[in-house]
Amino acid sequence: MKIIKYARLLTALIISTNSFGSSDSSYVDGSKPFLVIKDVNRQAEAWGTCSAAYDVIAMLLNESNPAQAKHYKELGNGASMAVFISHVVDGFTEATNQDQLNSLWNYSKILADSIPETKKTMILADAESLGESGADEFLTKLVVTLKVCIANLESQQIYIDIVRDFAKSGLITIPNK
Repeated sequence: MKIIKYARLLTALIISTNSFGSSDSSYVDGSKPFLVIKDVNRQAEAWGTCSAAYDVIAMLLNESNPAQAKHYKELGNGASMAVFISHVVDGFTEATNQDQLNSLWNYSKILADSIPETKKTMILADAESLGESGADEFLTKLVVTLKVCIANLESQQIYIDIVRDFAKSGLITIPNK
């Protein structure tokens, strides 16, 4: 029954247009759009944190709101794809040959799995350490994170479209997700 209470609270917080918490109460820095983060590793970590946050909210909503949970899981897959393509875009130049592209592509696929998984562990460890008494603090931090991620959805879609363009070109195959 407690999970249903939290699922309703999360849904209400996410849908609300009010601001929650400070920038310190998020798992990801929302002070600037992710696409303007110059360091590719920090940008990938931001996308990975979003992927993880979407997965955590999907876990919390799965029982009480399965359609919403599926929606957030799909957003998480898109954010994972953004982790992937951020490294491909950073490493790809006109001088990149097919072998280099394949290596870059394979390396980036590994990051698309490992960064979100690491960030998800971090978020769940935080929830665990806050415990029952810190549930509201955790949920607020998760919701603030989700709001930052949602604010970057347009950029996420740009990256997804780049992956599709690469796949259509025949240079690569889309990673199995």
